[in-house]
Amino acid sequence: MATIATISSSPSDVSRTDAVLSYVTKRLLSHGHRVTPIVLRDLPATPLLRGQADDPAIARAVETLAAADAVVVTTPVYKAAYAGLLKVFLDLLPQYALRGKPVLPLATGGSPAHVLVIDYALRPVLTSLGAGSIGQGWFVLSSHIRLYDGGGLLLDPEASVPLYQVTEAFLSTVEGEQVVESLPVQPSALEVVRVRPEDPEAAPLLADLVVEYSTRYGRSNDQILLTEVPPSDFHAERGGSFVLLRHGGQTVAGGAIRRYDDETAEVKRMWTSHLHRRQGLGRRVLAELEVVARDLGYRRLYLTTGPRQPEASALYLAAGFEPQFDVDADPESIGPLPFSKNLPVSLQVAS
Repeated sequence: MATIATISSSPSDVSRTDAVLSYVTKRLLSHGHRVTPIVLRDLPATPLLRGQADDPAIARAVETLAAADAVVVTTPVYKAAYAGLLKVFLDLLPQYALRGKPVLPLATGGSPAHVLVIDYALRPVLTSLGAGSIGQGWFVLSSHIRLYDGGGLLLDPEASVPLYQVTEAFLSTVEGEQVVESLPVQPSALEVVRVRPEDPEAAPLLADLVVEYSTRYGRSNDQILLTEVPPSDFHAERGGSFVLLRHGGQTVAGGAIRRYDDETAEVKRMWTSHLHRRQGLGRRVLAELEVVARDLGYRRLYLTTGPRQPEASALYLAAGFEPQFDVDADPESIGPLPFSKNLPVSLQVAS
């Protein structure tokens, strides 16, 4: 387990930059690492501007940075430059404050014209401070970040996929592992396996769902923590099943069913890896679950998805599920969105 310091340089209490950092922090925690935040707007302004490194609050922030094994630096972009808060903090650090530490730089801004801020403005400063390695980093457009009351965050796929990739690459460096290449899935090479949710192969699916739900909905509850359904509900002896798609030894997608009533199975835990989305894997998982449900004697499938999961709603509609709600209403006014589908008499899944 590593200790990773995160530096927030947004001057606002509620900001898109901090929302992105919160998402990345959840991913760091899901890998079992310890995260120690440094929030620059909480430091005393006068000592910070005067470079008084001996101020107790500033000294603690510097000590937090020194004790970290790796660092994530985030900044909003103003006037084609990184935040002034970040500059004054970096200016008062010892010359080699980042010596040997992997660093992941992230920025947010309102225009694609600022996409090079990380490489041409921030990276040279981090290098001068002795960073052991500086990850690719990522610039996230403000228009790709939607904030909700209560801390929820929805990232556009154009932001979420590369942000996931640079974070995983950073984690691979921290953990001393090789970066996993994102290769297109070959349908003929997919392996369909049935497991129990407590099996190691299911761990990537469950861990990523917790991160996704807590990011999108903000508030912790049983649904977000995946504790609203006992794992035993997905065991075959209780009328359930847990199906995974494996490719090249990696779990790339999956889903499960549980008994809803005598004739209905409820679909739960639908997931596709960020590295393999938009390749038809969700449809394949649903097709496999339909076969399993029919084998178990069910005649109907039922599921709910959240109002902040438009990709999931689109998948279910494309797979022939019927919405059991007003599709013209604001999803946020409805809450969980129910879908159902009657199973055909016979099913075949393409190999």
